[in-house]
Amino acid sequence: MSNHMGNSDEKEIKVDRSDDKDKWYRIKAGLFLTSVTGCSVIAGFGLTLGMAKKHDPRHFAKGLVGSKELPESGVALATRALARASLYSVTGFGLVCFAVWKMMGVHSMVEFREKVGNALPRLKRKESTGRNEFATIRDLFQYIIDEDKKAKTLKTEKEQQNLSDSSS
Repeated sequence: MSNHMGNSDEKEIKVDRSDDKDKWYRIKAGLFLTSVTGCSVIAGFGLTLGMAKKHDPRHFAKGLVGSKELPESGVALATRALARASLYSVTGFGLVCFAVWKMMGVHSMVEFREKVGNALPRLKRKESTGRNEFATIRDLFQYIIDEDKKAKTLKTEKEQQNLSDSSS
């Protein structure tokens, strides 16, 4: 790039890509955790169904398909109940939020946040006695292990001191 005025000391514009890398890392980490959670839920549900089937296969089969005694299968009943409960909870919560919004007379989220912030009491932040920022999960676990060791050491020292005081 050259300046039309002939000025030769122009600055190069460098684009910082660390934010993009951090964003993609967080997205990948979130997808990983979501997939692990989903697999865990599916595995847990499958194992529970397998245990129920192994425990009482006759009643398990009755719950899957309707019979003369039960005109509706257990699966259909549970599905209908889940659908109704989901509808009621989402609708109810939506109505509560809408009512609060209208009673406050706000027109935007910023205004809502300001009014709620003014209405609620301020929380005083306590100064943390320990660490509260960790670079990795391993760093967090190591901190927990170290703090646990310190607590156990203090507890054993107190117990030994109490034993020596009571024996004196």
